[in-house]
Amino acid sequence: TTFELDLPRELKQRGIHNVFHALLLRPHVTNDDARFPGRQLGQLPGFKDVPEDWFVTDITRHSGRGRELLFEVTWSTGQVTWERLREVKHLAALESYLQAMGVNKPRDLP
Repeated sequence: TTFELDLPRELKQRGIHNVFHALLLRPHVTNDDARFPGRQLGQLPGFKDVPEDWFVTDITRHSGRGRELLFEVTWSTGQVTWERLREVKHLAALESYLQAMGVNKPRDLP
């Protein structure tokens, strides 16, 4: 058995197919934005009234070493993600973080 869903125009424009087998569908549970921020359709890049520029406001901590080095990044939208060094090495926030940690290079992080 298949079902045809009435998808928003934004999803159709992205090539999301609107016919699904019944086994792939689950009941919809509305997102609790207080518990899970950043999961509204309008907060995803390319959908509805998304802010044009997302930028990093802060790097708060790191984990790992060498190629496994990750940084916890806080975005202007309030979203927090873990990013690899190659994604943040050009940011002023990384320079501020390194200075706060008392090192000059990411490889010197404890």
